[in-house]
Amino acid sequence: MKKLLSVLMALVLIMSVVGCTAQQEETSDNVQQQTPTEESQEEASEEQIIAKISGLKGPTSIGMIKMFEEKPSLGENIASTYQVAESPDILVARLLSKEVDFAALPTNVAAKLYNKGAGYNLAAVNIWGVLYVMTQEDNIKDWKDLKGKTINAVAKGSTPDVVFRYLLEKNGLDPEKDVTLDYTLGHVELAQSMSAGKINMGVLPEPFVTNVGMKNEKAQIALNLQDEWKKALGTETSYPQTCIVVREEFAQAHPEAVARFLEELKKSIDWVNANAVEAGVLVEKHEIGMTAKMAEAAIPRCNLRFEDAQKAKEVVDEYLNVLFDYSPKDVGGKLPDENFYYYQK
Repeated sequence: MKKLLSVLMALVLIMSVVGCTAQQEETSDNVQQQTPTEESQEEASEEQIIAKISGLKGPTSIGMIKMFEEKPSLGENIASTYQVAESPDILVARLLSKEVDFAALPTNVAAKLYNKGAGYNLAAVNIWGVLYVMTQEDNIKDWKDLKGKTINAVAKGSTPDVVFRYLLEKNGLDPEKDVTLDYTLGHVELAQSMSAGKINMGVLPEPFVTNVGMKNEKAQIALNLQDEWKKALGTETSYPQTCIVVREEFAQAHPEAVARFLEELKKSIDWVNANAVEAGVLVEKHEIGMTAKMAEAAIPRCNLRFEDAQKAKEVVDEYLNVLFDYSPKDVGGKLPDENFYYYQK
């Protein structure tokens, strides 16, 4: 009996040891299994750097459309997202709240944001003017033919208005005396009225120019304000109407991503210019504000061209000086200083 009890106790002891060993091994296995999970979480955390990129409906975003489609990598662990703002006010609000890392917007708006201390720098110019004088008259061939005419314009004191009045003066016409400028309609209403043949002459940007031309066979381009700017200033470069800005903190933390973004932007712009049909399809797909057919026709007149901040600085300064002389508030009350421009190191 004693031997039997001894054997049973030995078995219990062995089973206890085996059980403890198995439990330790299971615990050890669990620890080992948790380690890669934690590492995966750390890797996932590193991959959560997302560059937020935004543009406006219309030509401002067309140059980025291939990037909208492909969402190219901006570097290791840096992805990108793209969105289109319905209006400049919405985009400005996002910029002021630092929700956006890169944005395409009017150059004068970029200057205003900089002067407000919003923390964005001009990194490149992407559009060199989209303004045209359209008319139903066949006899408007030069600036002198505008004398005595009523011309519909949009938003007195706005950038398009300043550019037009500046060119009137450069060509010997007084905007206050030699022509009548009518500001009663906005872009949409002006385009609709010209399409219906109710208005004889107006200053319009793309894609409204294309829209009017498609609907009113009599409407034609009388003056290309980009060409007229070059003539008036004796330069080979038009005015830098739209630019790309980058959030200062993002640029400081991820300079390689900024360089990659600008490389991809240049490639996208070059592709759009060479592939208007395919680009038009993407413009419609990503709801940039145009049908594919309209975008295809408008692209050649959108003057898309990439120029980095360092190369564009002189013409941007010249352009902002013109705007400042006419309407200081349109550039934020003062001309931006050297730190307005982002330079790649």
